Amino acid sequence: MEKYNTDKLRAIILEKFGTIQAFADAAGLERSTVSRLLARGDWKASQMKAALEALDIPLSEVEVYFFEEGRAIAQTHGGKK
Repeated sequence: MEKYNTDKLRAIILEKFGTIQAFADAAGLERSTVSRLLARGDWKASQMKAALEALDIPLSEVEVYFFEEGRAIAQTHGGKK
């Protein structure tokens, strides 16, 4: 199972929207759902797409905001997560 790292996502959400609530409204998600997703990282593809669209980020950059650092850590530790 892929481990998501949403540190960059959280930073850009706060930069562009100021609050999780404003972002959640723009993405069509509940605030509590967004908070849970940011904490646990168990995003569905449809939720990732909604987040990227609300942030005006191309889908081609999904790894930067959801996977990049987790993969780098896994590679550093011999593929273990």
